[in-house]
Amino acid sequence: MKGAAQLARRAVAAGAGAALALIGPATVTRAAGPGPDLERFYQQKIGWEPCQPTEGQTGELLDSVRGMECSTLSVPVDYADPGKGDIALALARIRSAATGADRKGSVVFNFGGPGESGVDGLAAFRDVAAGIDKQYDLVSFDPRGVARSSPVRCGGEEEAARFDDGDRDAPGTGAAAVAEAKRTAQACRTKTGPVLDHVGTVNTSRDMDVLREVLGDEKLNYLGISYGTRLGAVYASQFPKRTGRMVLDAVDTLRGSAEQDALAQTKGFQQALDAFFAGCAQQNCELGTSPEQVGATFDRAVAKLADGKTVTGSDNQDFTGDDLHSAVQSALYSQASWPTLSAGIAALLDDDDPTVLASLNPGAGTDDAPVGNSDEAMLAINCADDPVRPADPAREYDAVQRQLTRESPYFGPGTAARAVACAGWPAGTDYIRRIDHPGAPKILVVGGKGDPATPYPWAQATAKQLGSGVLMTYEGEGHGAYAASQCIRAKVDAFFAAGTVPPAGTSCPAEVPDE
Repeated sequence: MKGAAQLARRAVAAGAGAALALIGPATVTRAAGPGPDLERFYQQKIGWEPCQPTEGQTGELLDSVRGMECSTLSVPVDYADPGKGDIALALARIRSAATGADRKGSVVFNFGGPGESGVDGLAAFRDVAAGIDKQYDLVSFDPRGVARSSPVRCGGEEEAARFDDGDRDAPGTGAAAVAEAKRTAQACRTKTGPVLDHVGTVNTSRDMDVLREVLGDEKLNYLGISYGTRLGAVYASQFPKRTGRMVLDAVDTLRGSAEQDALAQTKGFQQALDAFFAGCAQQNCELGTSPEQVGATFDRAVAKLADGKTVTGSDNQDFTGDDLHSAVQSALYSQASWPTLSAGIAALLDDDDPTVLASLNPGAGTDDAPVGNSDEAMLAINCADDPVRPADPAREYDAVQRQLTRESPYFGPGTAARAVACAGWPAGTDYIRRIDHPGAPKILVVGGKGDPATPYPWAQATAKQLGSGVLMTYEGEGHGAYAASQCIRAKVDAFFAAGTVPPAGTSCPAEVPDE
């Protein structure tokens, strides 16, 4: 689900490049439990050393890794047969200053994707999570198949990105899309090797339980954002008695098909774009004084870069229609980016200058790109989590393409590729779709009414499927409410601090970001 990736990439940019340090001793508390002998994993000793910045890292990027500690965690490639070998997962930690009775252990984070680096994301999230940091260590990791943790490789991000939600260069016909999906699947298998069969959320959830044990926590305290909510729900289902204080923000669907997900997100992004038009007009922005005028100005910008046309920026880089699409989509994840989007569109039209728009794209303006394979990992993990393969994928693609284009002429084209992305992959697990009242303790489920990437009905459905989910609603725009809303953040922090569960039906008003 690309929505998570966009959120994390923007958050990750400040923390990109936190390199791994290698390891010494620590302590553990519990054994693994029944099943194959996993004792050596649950009782392993790790140590923490200062994270090392990447070569040439300066300024805010360098500052972001200071005070962070890094390590690795050994987990089995195959939990059913631990003798097949190990994977080293990259870990990062921000140590709490709390001591004695004030220290409550750790909170583990997943920032989404699937496919985003938790090591990179943690540095960028540290200020947002300052309320949690008062009592807990903040911990994250690169999940198996991601970034530094035995990364999935498919020959390059471009191949996997074809099956993203919004690649406007995706194949135009179902037959072409299916053929390309099968070529990509084969490339992933050839270049990644046997570990490809063991990526996916069910195995990553088991890795988190090993991490919980090695951190010395009896129960897992966890905050998952976007795809991270899928991971949290799976953990709560697999290990309900080991689930501690868990928060799921910007909630992924557990039961939607690939085509249903594509349709829901296409509608969500179109609604967010319409909200941007209305908000821009209300603020008397440079694009128009009514939503209709702002929309017409936006259409002029799209037309300026249609049919392969480009504009060259001050950095001598060509800015394309795909770059514009990426910038617009990225801006719609956070209302704080709307002024930049409107200023960038005006500069593009008035001065042929794409620099402001280019700044919205992931990794822009940084010397260090994240250690990433996010599109490749996203493809592999989503296919591992999806048990359904269309009987006639080419026909499915053509039908979905027509429907999506009707819903949104701007966001619909290219999104249909997601419906056939897993052609050529074996059917994935049906475990996630079968989650139903697993018996975990109260879980805070946070949904945003204006979230384009994880529509609000997904939060409602997931809360019901968990049984113990307590739904909190954010009335504002954007993807992820914990970072956007002081009201939501205060309630989540209180839950981690004291176990305070808000009343069912709790709602927080929209908060307009400071410009």
